[in-house]
Amino acid sequence: MSTAFVVGATGAVGSELVKLLADSTKFSKVVLLARRSVDAATGDKFVQKTVDFEKLEENSEDVRNLDVAFCALGTTRGKSGADGFYKVDHDYVMSAAKLAKENGVKQFILVSSGGADETSRFLYIKTKGEVEKEIAELNFDKFVIMRPGLIETKREEFRFAEAAACVLMKPLKLFSNRFSSSAAEIAQAMINATQTDDTGKQIWDNVKIVEEAKKYSA
Repeated sequence: MSTAFVVGATGAVGSELVKLLADSTKFSKVVLLARRSVDAATGDKFVQKTVDFEKLEENSEDVRNLDVAFCALGTTRGKSGADGFYKVDHDYVMSAAKLAKENGVKQFILVSSGGADETSRFLYIKTKGEVEKEIAELNFDKFVIMRPGLIETKREEFRFAEAAACVLMKPLKLFSNRFSSSAAEIAQAMINATQTDDTGKQIWDNVKIVEEAKKYSA
């Protein structure tokens, strides 16, 4: 069985990931690095650590020589402002990646975004692209990038545009899995990605995420 740590465990995808890890027979130990406790983390395999993401390096001992790092950190510009968004989606993500690399973690599984492009003039897409590039340069044994489309989930805060898009996308999804995926599907794909023999950098687009999530394996 494998060991792992998770950052972003309180978000939409991260919370689903914790639920799946709780039932998974593939992982014997999961360290959660979060600002607050995670209610779904029940069972002896979980170790919860309250962290300051500005000083994440202080948690080196907590993640040393684990097998996998799962990163589902993220916020929005609307919620945090441009500077706050960049701090979370770039700076904190990179801190987690460097923490993993410096402490012997072999696999890094990242939730990014469809269309991620470091040359884009749009902050969201550009930031996601920058992070993908910079983590790739750390040379993990396995680096899997999840690039979902629209993420279907229930959020604590209501986002009108996202809710409207989900309604409009549902008929399309009957014919194609290209446009959207659920938070649970992304989380399952993240776990399944750790079980393949593939190495190096890999990009899983929305179609592959949905397809791989169907290959459920506890």
